[in-house]
Amino acid sequence: MDIEALKSMLEGFDLAAFLPKMDSVLGWVETVLRLCVMAGPLMILGFGLLYLISPPKEANYVLGYRFWWSMASLDAWQFTHRLAGWIWAPMGLLLTLIMALICNGFRRMEPMDMAFCAAKCILWELVLIGLSCLVINVIVVAVFDRHGFRRNEYE
Repeated sequence: MDIEALKSMLEGFDLAAFLPKMDSVLGWVETVLRLCVMAGPLMILGFGLLYLISPPKEANYVLGYRFWWSMASLDAWQFTHRLAGWIWAPMGLLLTLIMALICNGFRRMEPMDMAFCAAKCILWELVLIGLSCLVINVIVVAVFDRHGFRRNEYE
């Protein structure tokens, strides 16, 4: 293969024509980051409302807040879902509002600052969701024994 022939073939080739425009790429980055930041609060709000309005009827291994104490009896299962609904619905609403305000400021940020802000938001969401699950589990353990009976029934 002749190098000169290859050079002459590629002489009119413009690589930039194949690359996307940077303003459209940055628009997609902002959209993806907004979706990532808003997904967690909206899911927590949705599960909270679902557990308040129509929780799963009986313990199962597919749908619901599964924790070994909550799956021990129907009473524990229903209590856990009511509790999760009462904790997650307001938390999801509050997080949704806060994250929407933060996402509103993304337009004024540089792409890397936007990505770091989104990463911090997602990290805080995960910490708050983890803490809420810990609180739910501790309350369920305090109210029920491992067999699903309320602790005050022994007295």
